[in-house]
Parts: sequence; C-alpha cells; structure tokens
Amino acid sequence: MRALDERAQGILLLAIAAVSIRLGLTDAALAFVKPGLQPALLGTGIGLAVLGAHGLRRAYRRPPEADVAHPGAHHDHAPGVAWMLAIPLLTLLLVAPAPLGSFAAARQGSTPPAMSPAGFAELPEPRDGAVDLSLRDYVGRALFDPATSLDGVRVRLIGFVTPPEDDADGSYLLTRFAVNCCAADALAFTVEVLGDEARPTETWLEIEGRWQPRDGHEPGTASAEPPLLIADRITPIDQPGEPYEY
Repeated sequence: MRALDERAQGILLLAIAAVSIRLGLTDAALAFVKPGLQPALLGTGIGLAVLGAHGLRRAYRRPPEADVAHPGAHHDHAPGVAWMLAIPLLTLLLVAPAPLGSFAAARQGSTPPAMSPAGFAELPEPRDGAVDLSLRDYVGRALFDPATSLDGVRVRLIGFVTPPEDDADGSYLLTRFAVNCCAADALAFTVEVLGDEARPTETWLEIEGRWQPRDGHEPGTASAEPPLLIADRITPIDQPGEPYEY
C-alpha cells in the first residue's frame, strides 16, 4: 500500500513540476505573476521534479513483500486516481492560460481606486508626439495631481475594452490590470474613452489623446467615476506579451 501511495504522490509531484517548469520558461506565466517571479517558478518546478522522480523510483524498486495490504483491501487503483487528479494540471501544458479580462474587471467595477495625492514625477519625454503612460499613472495624475500635469499633454495609453457600467452610448472603458506580485492582487485601472465608436469587448487598443477634466471634479480628490480621455488616434493591437502593468 505504501508503494502505491508513493506512486500516486510521485505522479502528482511530476505533474505540478511540469506545469511550474513550463510557466518558468515561457510567457504563459505572465498571466499569473510578474516576470521577476519566473525564475522562482522554474526553480520550484525542478525541485518538485526531483522529488517526484525520487518517489517513483523508490516505490517501483521496493520489494513486493514490503507492501502487504490489509486483508480485503485493494489499492491498485491509486496510480490511476493520481493520473485523474493530474489531468487538470497537465492541461496547462497544452492550453495557454488567459490573463484577467473584462469579466474580472467588471467584478471590481470602474470606480477609481484611492491613491495618494503625493507629488508625481516629471512626465516622460514625448515619443512621436505623445507621452507613453501606464493606465495606473494616467488615472493617478488625472484624479489626484493638484498640479494637473496632464493638462494640455497628448498621451498614449494601452489597454483592453470593457463596457461602461451604465452602457452609455458613444463611450467605452479602456482597462488594464496592475499587479504587485501576481494576479491574485491585481487591480483594474480604467479610463472612459470619448470620441470613438463602439469597440468589441476585450479588444486591445493603443489610444492617443488628451485628458479632459470631469465637470464637478476637483483635481487632487477622489472620484466615483473613471477619468476621461478624448481620443484622436486609436490603433487595435495584439495583446501585449506582458498583459499587466507592474
């Protein structure tokens, strides 16, 4: 019985190891964690593979007389059960996981997260007539920068389309998740895009445009609504290799 248990454990360890190694070696991990954690995933996978292989080797080399089952007990199905438990893990080797999208963003809502109104760094130099900003930086400056550093500045943002909560005609939300460690702590940042036609949900876009203050919002204070962006150039793009902001 002990050998059969060790075989089941070895199979599961090898399945987990295979998934960890794959995530550590490919961009598939970026649907779950930030790039800096990939070496840890790879190292963990290698360690688990060694443990799983050792367990299987020890189980299959054990003399038959060392595994006397209790009378009437049958445990020959243990490796089969282990393979059944391992199948969901092994599917990750064949199916690329998708990063968080519009469904997860809708569960968080479009209300901007509270951010510190501390001083903001100087804006980067423009590239091809627009300043590249993360959505998190744009939201922070648009809402909480009392110096209104975005005023009159043409910016370039990248994100995916999510519908507005009120299904307003003529606008949509541009969304992107920011993570500190992994998808478990991801936070959605959104802006409301004006000046463009409706776009299919989940479409990734590169948008250039300018900030427009919302009526009634005082810069430097929290808001119940996402900031606005008046778009003047919209380019559909493929999902970035790194779908999250860090």
